[in-house]
Amino acid sequence: DNQPLDVSDLRKYTSYYGGFNSAHSAIRWLWDVVEKDFDDEEKGLFLKFVTSCSKPPVLGFAHLQPPFTIRLVDVSDDEDTGDSVASVLRGVFGIGARARQSRDRLPTASTCFNMLKLPNYSKKSVLRDKLRYAIKANAGFELS
Repeated sequence: DNQPLDVSDLRKYTSYYGGFNSAHSAIRWLWDVVEKDFDDEEKGLFLKFVTSCSKPPVLGFAHLQPPFTIRLVDVSDDEDTGDSVASVLRGVFGIGARARQSRDRLPTASTCFNMLKLPNYSKKSVLRDKLRYAIKANAGFELS
């Protein structure tokens, strides 16, 4: 069965960290891109990119463990992979979170945590292009 991604269900059960919230422009752009610009194949690739599974949980995203999260990546240091203790603390507690822009950095994911690490892009078109590139790269752990 080829069940398409229910973006509204995923969105409903998403948490935000590091300075992001559901009203943040980058988050609004992200959901708009995934919902309206991505076809069903790209939606599956997006889900696989962030969770390592291309199909949604059978009982919906309320049952995804751990829950899907989107974290603002601190882009002040392009060597910050988002996985250092300091970076995680900044993301979880909002300590020193910066909203600086990074045009070159791609979104990354920690699939074990169902986490998308998203830079604070300055334009929706940049977010769409970078996200589309990242989900289609098939790089797995090499990209993160």
